[in-house]
Amino acid sequence: MVEDAALVERAAAGDDLAFEAMVRRHTDAVWRLARANLRDDFAAEEVVQDTFVKAHRALAGFRGDSSVRTWLLAICERTCIDVSRRKRPTVVSLDEVRRARAPEVQPELTVALGQATARLSEDERRAFTLVDVLGYSREEAAQIVGVPPSTMRSRAAKARLRMMDALDDASSESTR
Repeated sequence: MVEDAALVERAAAGDDLAFEAMVRRHTDAVWRLARANLRDDFAAEEVVQDTFVKAHRALAGFRGDSSVRTWLLAICERTCIDVSRRKRPTVVSLDEVRRARAPEVQPELTVALGQATARLSEDERRAFTLVDVLGYSREEAAQIVGVPPSTMRSRAAKARLRMMDALDDASSESTR
């Protein structure tokens, strides 16, 4: 298997097949991050496309300070932030409608998790999503978001504590 750095180098030199291989290799990770941030399949697909377009334009500027995956996820993260900042009409996504209609084993837990996540600040939610949901190390998550690792460790820890508190509150309310 060709190394990522070699694919970037070949793609920067105009090798379209190398760029296609890079896209195929990293699309799933980019999509998972976009989907986790935006909670909407359609918006996530748009962000994935935008991420790879931006990456293609920036190939010559890739310095190799991080892995190609981390570089792509950082582009995706910034693109998600841009999308989130745009004013969106209040529309319920099809995913939310499907989840509301689908029978679930523990709907109370799903509701409590959603409410607990909504209580987090944007920075804490991103940290929680990257580290605890998507499984990135705190160092990788810090590179993706563009903050020092100590900041990511702090945000992830605060997010976990706030999530536990919110879930404890929800649990005590349901037992009343």
